[in-house]
Amino acid sequence: MSVVPLIEEPDSDELRELYERLQQASGGLGVLNIFKAMAHNPPLLHAWLRMATPLLTGGLTLSPRLREIAILRVAQLAGSEYEFAHHIRIARGAGLTLEEIAGLQDYDESELFSELDRAVIAYTDAAAQLRPDAPELARALKRWLSDRELVELSFCIGHWGMLARVLVPLQVGVDEAIIAELPTEWREWL
Repeated sequence: MSVVPLIEEPDSDELRELYERLQQASGGLGVLNIFKAMAHNPPLLHAWLRMATPLLTGGLTLSPRLREIAILRVAQLAGSEYEFAHHIRIARGAGLTLEEIAGLQDYDESELFSELDRAVIAYTDAAAQLRPDAPELARALKRWLSDRELVELSFCIGHWGMLARVLVPLQVGVDEAIIAELPTEWREWL
């Protein structure tokens, strides 16, 4: 159960309008729990949406596949069920298979991932944990990624790490509509 109550019914015109827009953009999923939790501060929710939306809707040159590999890995490292569950669907749309998603835990032993994929995962681990080897791993990624893509990847790692630091301690639950779409073993992959 969420630490803060989810705001199911908006209590202002501003929030009502925002919920209507979120409902329309949800692809039939409704207003997601993350928004219902963040609705306790509508200006913060608006500002976050302005920043987060381009990261998922074509505002990056980084490939969606690499973005989703990084996001799923951040969710694994943070133990963020919400992020992981939601991004399984998004990752599938970006070309990842369920086998690859399940294999992220043991990526270094798996033949499912390319050399670039492995380098992105290794960098994600280092950057998310602020390890001293992160700059060295970032330099190695320049073999495949432009400076812009490397900045975008780093930003995605930081952004979804920040989001996990909201979702996990506030125990925002995964939306039922998302759970209904997931394979039964998805939590084992986290």
